[in-house]
Amino acid sequence: METRGRMTIDAQGDALVLAGAIDEAAALHEMTGRAAAGRLTLDLAGVTFINSLGVRDWIRMQAAAQKAGIAVELRRVAEPLVHQLNMIIATRGNATVASFFAPYACDACGREESLLIDAIQNAAALSRLEPPPMTCPECGAQMAFNDFPERYFSFLAV
Repeated sequence: METRGRMTIDAQGDALVLAGAIDEAAALHEMTGRAAAGRLTLDLAGVTFINSLGVRDWIRMQAAAQKAGIAVELRRVAEPLVHQLNMIIATRGNATVASFFAPYACDACGREESLLIDAIQNAAALSRLEPPPMTCPECGAQMAFNDFPERYFSFLAV
């Protein structure tokens, strides 16, 4: 495991797992050197925060990967990064989003949770701005998507 400021990077299987805060100490552009067979896979479920300098570094990483011909796959993208992908188009780069977390709420029991959506399996519904149905892990009731689909899913319309 490697620590860069308030972020850790751990290689697990074919992915680099990022956790913590992406900030000025992250040096993300250096990760392109860890690509295997022209592919860089990032698991982002543990990302809790990204500041403006982290966004700048993220954009530089995407640009460096594109210049080097490295395909970037984003898995389990945490909500803080989804918000950046929606606000700043350059953060998307040419990355493929395989899965991401999205906010859901249960009207039956009041539980709110960020649930994982498979972007590939649900591509057709997501292109129509239809969030996939989710079952509450606490009470088993149907959960409601807890954001505006046209805003939250806009990063997928690349």
